[in-house]
Amino acid sequence: MIAKRVVVTGAASGIGRAAALALAARGAFVLGTDIDDAGGEQLVVDGSGLAGRLYYLHADVSLERDTARAIEAAVETFGGVDVLVHAAGIMLGQLEDIREQAEATWDRVVDVNLKGAWLMARQVAGVMVPAGSGVIILVASRAGVSVGSGSFPYGASKGGVHGLAMTLERHLGPHGIRVNDVCPGDIDTPLMRSSLAQAEARGGDPAAIAQTVSRLVTPDAVAPLLAFLASDDAACVRGTVFTC
Repeated sequence: MIAKRVVVTGAASGIGRAAALALAARGAFVLGTDIDDAGGEQLVVDGSGLAGRLYYLHADVSLERDTARAIEAAVETFGGVDVLVHAAGIMLGQLEDIREQAEATWDRVVDVNLKGAWLMARQVAGVMVPAGSGVIILVASRAGVSVGSGSFPYGASKGGVHGLAMTLERHLGPHGIRVNDVCPGDIDTPLMRSSLAQAEARGGDPAAIAQTVSRLVTPDAVAPLLAFLASDDAACVRGTVFTC
């Protein structure tokens, strides 16, 4: 990868953090965003040997003003944006009975996972369309795409991200913008660990939970795929990519 200018959301932990470090290590200039400032600051510390290619900005992807500020900061710092990796996401409501689930739970998950993806794509399109090129990578999930989820809002939001990616490709492809969504399986992230803890607290099958834990893979296993998709080597890759 040669001097790509990248924005990575959800960069303070999990897949977003791993992607930000992998991209910067491969020569990209990366602005990572999150609302976890301690994790974001640690990201910059851990990437301090990457020749000043890794930056952090506090931004809540569910807020239009924050998404606009993130893209504006990247343009100001790097001179443009070539790639968006949208990895920000939350999980709430694991194994909750739909008859008892609060509307606020649904709203928060959908706002971050789906609305956030739309807001980030909308903002970055304002830079990429005039440039006539770009790559948008949305991190969805197998949940809501190829299997059901233990959480209604999570499964619905990730299914929506998958649909959003296909629709973005249809509308932005003619402008030279490639769009992919990546559907990870069981990845050992804080989000996954929190989800499993919720499941256990709500009476989930301990054996099934233990089996899931046994097959978790590190975010570092997914990061090289995201770096590849961000590169020109992936120019012919279209649509959804599933991982372990």
